[in-house]
Amino acid sequence: MNNEKITIPITLLNADIAKMSEKDQLKARSQGLFYIDDGERKKPFAAELDALTTGEIKTISGAADAIAKHFGIYKQRERNASGGKTGDYIFMVRVKNPGGGELTATQWTGLDQAAERFADKTLRLTSREGIQYHFVYGCNLAPLIGHLNTKFRDQSYRLTTLGACGDVNRNTMCSPIDDLDPDLPLDSLSLAHAIERELAPRSSAYAQIFLSDDEGRTVAPLNVEEPIYGVQYLPRKFKVGIAHPHDNSIDLLTQDVGFLPVVNDKLAKHYDLYTGGGLGTTYNLPETKQLLGIYLGRVPREQVVDTVRAIAILQKEQGERKNRRQARWKYTLRRLGVDLVKATLCERFGIQLIEAEPLPIPEVRYHHGWHPEAGGRHCFYYGLPVESGRLQNTTAAHMRTAIRKIVEQLDLGVRITPNQDLLLCHIPANRREWVEQLLKEYGVNRPNDISNLRKLAMACPAKPTCGLAMTEAERILPYYIRELEEAGLGEVDVIIRMAGCPNVCSRSPTAEIGIYGYGKNNYVIQVGGARDGTRLAKILYTHEHAPGEQIVSILKGLVQAIRDNNPDGLPAGEFLHRTPVEQLRQLVGI
Repeated sequence: MNNEKITIPITLLNADIAKMSEKDQLKARSQGLFYIDDGERKKPFAAELDALTTGEIKTISGAADAIAKHFGIYKQRERNASGGKTGDYIFMVRVKNPGGGELTATQWTGLDQAAERFADKTLRLTSREGIQYHFVYGCNLAPLIGHLNTKFRDQSYRLTTLGACGDVNRNTMCSPIDDLDPDLPLDSLSLAHAIERELAPRSSAYAQIFLSDDEGRTVAPLNVEEPIYGVQYLPRKFKVGIAHPHDNSIDLLTQDVGFLPVVNDKLAKHYDLYTGGGLGTTYNLPETKQLLGIYLGRVPREQVVDTVRAIAILQKEQGERKNRRQARWKYTLRRLGVDLVKATLCERFGIQLIEAEPLPIPEVRYHHGWHPEAGGRHCFYYGLPVESGRLQNTTAAHMRTAIRKIVEQLDLGVRITPNQDLLLCHIPANRREWVEQLLKEYGVNRPNDISNLRKLAMACPAKPTCGLAMTEAERILPYYIRELEEAGLGEVDVIIRMAGCPNVCSRSPTAEIGIYGYGKNNYVIQVGGARDGTRLAKILYTHEHAPGEQIVSILKGLVQAIRDNNPDGLPAGEFLHRTPVEQLRQLVGI
């Protein structure tokens, strides 16, 4: 007899609010994110925001923090070298940027101004094509969000932080070359915008709290209706992405819902549908898993938005509401079963799910350097590597200033890539030399002057700001890369990604070499991810984690093995995947 205990999930369909997680209860009592109600006291969120602005309090309460995430705000505290939260109280603020752009020159100026006035003078480009502000102090929080929302909008969407975090649909991704690829210009970006509009929170709370006058902010909410999310929103975050037949930089299979255009006569009338991806896990909980999306079939373009909405509703109803570690859609899908989900999409929601052989998934592309644009205007886009997405001015290079001058002078569009880089778009052919000269004047290296390893590497912010990170990532990966460059390995073609915790925001498990923090100075090393994102990397050290002091030696051994012990010239990920881990450990010598 099998004595294994069967745990019945707590969902909206089988349990009342008292059995759900405290965060679900907070969301339900918030009346559309308007109130903070910790069960003992109820007050408008705006009351804490006002106290922050005047300096009456240094940070917000824990109950307010659970609500603030839905406004794109993370409560943080600066951390010391050992990980202790002993520094200043600060906030991270994330801006939605559907599909990676395109941001107008006016919008870019507004974003740049905000970094200078309200944050740490840097713009942090994210792996989901958004923008983050770090080291935002409480007195600057409300002014920053007001600045972003009330100005600098274009015809498609306004710059907003609403829904950039929290238990809702996050920033919908799209290939940054969607309509720029001269061989296959498409229009999936409009679908990304449509998904954003459809799944955006509808409550009036955000506008009342951040954008209205005092009277509008402190009275009862004007509208608490959330037709898709309901009073408790989703069980966890929800992520959507649309790839391009020539570019999988969005990492299609890591999304909750992912689409790949099916092109006939240069038109995408259908999209291959993948669902149930997600890479985050939890320390020492083997029931949490890195999982890639599952192919469900093909849907008509006109039903792409309907499909996302339907899956979000299924997740709202069927997702785990007690144990947040099991609350992502990737677990709900596998608990319900693929066949049931497919049948429900068709029968209940009317989705025309077509059985078809899926198209091959393309490789990740980086788009560095000059590329001709579609449209016959003889314009180019320029892909500029931004190390770990941190756009800033340093003593060596004033990159942030240079980008702003170029964008304003030429009235360019700006796009953010899933690899945390920038695309400067619609540059006339006769201004290419001027662009390169200005970048040179400000000390910004051309892509050809940067090593392969450095251009392809990516890290999440991690310490000292992220409250979940146990280790360094963004601040230490450049040091690792420099050590490899000095060892003569800089031009080896291999993707290295690093994260400070198992949430792996830098998507390290699909990299050719992935690293994530697992303890105060220990790391998990994964090797052998595929360039098309269709394979998770395997763990190099199965029963032990690598201490930080050994990471340089491990990386040198792996990269040197790719270069010197690869007689068939396999791509780095293939070589690492095919080589047994015991042999790789021998080659590394650790």
